[in-house]
Amino acid sequence: MPILINKCILLAIILPLFSMGSVSPTAIAGLTAALIFSALASYLEKQRSLIVCIIHCAAALIWPPLYPFLPLAAYDCYSQKETWARFLWVFPLFKSLSAQEPIAFILTAVLCGLALLLSHRTRCYDTLLHEYHQVRDDTTEAALLLQKRNKELIKNQDYEVELATLAERNRIAREIHDNVGHLLTRSILQVSALLVVHAKEAGLKEELQSVKNTLTDAMDNVRQSVHNLYDDAVDLRQQLTLILEKFTFCPVKLSFDSGPMPREINYAVIAITKEALSNIARHSNATQATVSVLEHPSLYQVVISDNGSKPATPGQHGIGLSNMEERIRAFDGLFHIDRSNGFKIFISIPKGGRA
Repeated sequence: MPILINKCILLAIILPLFSMGSVSPTAIAGLTAALIFSALASYLEKQRSLIVCIIHCAAALIWPPLYPFLPLAAYDCYSQKETWARFLWVFPLFKSLSAQEPIAFILTAVLCGLALLLSHRTRCYDTLLHEYHQVRDDTTEAALLLQKRNKELIKNQDYEVELATLAERNRIAREIHDNVGHLLTRSILQVSALLVVHAKEAGLKEELQSVKNTLTDAMDNVRQSVHNLYDDAVDLRQQLTLILEKFTFCPVKLSFDSGPMPREINYAVIAITKEALSNIARHSNATQATVSVLEHPSLYQVVISDNGSKPATPGQHGIGLSNMEERIRAFDGLFHIDRSNGFKIFISIPKGGRA
């Protein structure tokens, strides 16, 4: 748009001067040719635009009707990237010195200077616009990167809080089991002993039996609460990480991208991972293995693979693989084995399946 405005300014100045002279068909042809050259130079690619400028200036050297419109050629030449090309218009200008009156030559030279000024202004505008776009893009990219890192930081903080919560649940469960559980067990034994000692005292025996029943119910409730606390405190990612750290047969990479799973599925995945790694250590010659746990909108996916040329479980399904498959079938899941390019176990467990 600035190029079009600048050339309109030049034409608005050139055309009145052009109309002051004799307007012949040849002069009209020169105007038309100059407009065509200028339009092509403005909207073609850089290399082709340079060729158009060279042709325009060469034509102006040998065809005088193009002389009055040299400011358009000067504008296009100065916009070229090559330094030498910016002064091609000088040759036809001085060539016209002998063919034009001095006043006409001076006016043309002044208009060429104005064209250079407008072209320089456009170049500066384009440079500033490019720098603005570059700064805007860099700022946007930095903002997106910062936003991504903030999300990762919040996610890590949430995970650490969750781990701390689960660790505290485990501590409470251990405290209840070790202290309250032991006290209740000792009380039950003491009451049982008193029942034996006072077996012949009917009234006291009934009271002691009632106390024993109460203590037994309390013990059952405590045991159930401890189990619930411990079961809810299982963090699958942490458990898998601990399992892989203890596996020394070959390096194992863990890829985990899943939210909390039901308790039964957590235990099944842990047991299957232990069995699969045990098979790799016993039967495979793998040098690397991967454990991948992913959550999809409607299912959980677990993939355990190794790069060994010997299968992790030779032949048909062994007891270990059969147990794995039975665990997955219990959740209405799918269990698949691929023995090409190593050994892979594919598991899919639908959300909301049987427990």
